[in-house]
Amino acid sequence: MWIEEHLTTVPDVTDVVLDLSNVVRERGLCSERKADLRRLPALINGLKVYLQDETVRVYTVTDWSLWRREDLLPQADRRTLKRWIDLGWVEARDGADDRVLEIADVTGARIVSHDTFKGRHRAFPWIPGSSDRFLGMEPDGEGVRVVAREIPIYPERVLSSAEEQDLLREAGLYDRERQLRRAPLSRAWLCPEPECPLFSAERADGQPLPVYRNGRVCCPTHRQAMADLGPLVRPLQIKVSVDRKVVDRFQVPPGEPVNVGRELLQRVPPALLEWISRRHAEIRWDGQALTIADLRSSHGVRVKGRRLTPGRPERWNFRDAVALHDRVKLVVSGRHYVFDVGPSSPAEPPAVAFDAQTRQHRDQR
Repeated sequence: MWIEEHLTTVPDVTDVVLDLSNVVRERGLCSERKADLRRLPALINGLKVYLQDETVRVYTVTDWSLWRREDLLPQADRRTLKRWIDLGWVEARDGADDRVLEIADVTGARIVSHDTFKGRHRAFPWIPGSSDRFLGMEPDGEGVRVVAREIPIYPERVLSSAEEQDLLREAGLYDRERQLRRAPLSRAWLCPEPECPLFSAERADGQPLPVYRNGRVCCPTHRQAMADLGPLVRPLQIKVSVDRKVVDRFQVPPGEPVNVGRELLQRVPPALLEWISRRHAEIRWDGQALTIADLRSSHGVRVKGRRLTPGRPERWNFRDAVALHDRVKLVVSGRHYVFDVGPSSPAEPPAVAFDAQTRQHRDQR
């Protein structure tokens, strides 16, 4: 199913966060049904147009009730949803709002929702008056049009009333002074539940955000304390754009060079792919420095209009676009967390991603 390549629970590659229940129960989108899973792929198509990104990745959180209530979705849709949850492509919680805001708060990703989150404005002070963090949904024939939203600034009495109605609880990644807990976010974790789809030893594509409860780092799904597997090195994500529209993306794992060429860039239009060599460039990421080298390609690699010297690796500034052709460019993407040193370099990169036992489990997949 094509939609599944757009679902993720890895914050590093997340572009948009959403509450699936909020989307599929939005009457008037695609149909008048009480709940319709088809609204999710329609929304993703709308996000592709709005963001000019054919590869958009959506961190999807759902309330368990969407699956448990047999009167909401048809059986086939419930089976599909349960499969996504079991595979770790969708995160299921008892109540999704706080988790959506946690993820958006830490990653800076946008949120798709009609909610104004009145009861959370004091806990997340970037919400009131926001004009660039929230997106809305509108019917567009059989599809969905994505539009920008501005969150109102409510009077104190309105916020107080909303807070009384909400079950307020501090986000698990913050202490009482709202200071970010860095340790849980910079370590790899293992859930004691053997079948956990989010924090398992077999998962090789990154991990979701853990939660911090009662002095323990816990799995957000099973609410159990997790084992610390050591420092976590996040891979870097590179987006491929053609005429400023993102058509593909790939990851550069720490310590593993990636050859960028015709085989990797299959989504580049054939007329432009002819200008890309089979081995065009090599990208390396060691957890601190990102480098790129022209592998003596036919048409070269350019940064800020300057052609790189063939065969000589050069430091790649995160803010710079790398041109493989006038119309084909590479840009560093992924989430830059609020605890990073700055937008151009991740903070305090650790030395290893997993301990030996976990790596052995992963390599046996």
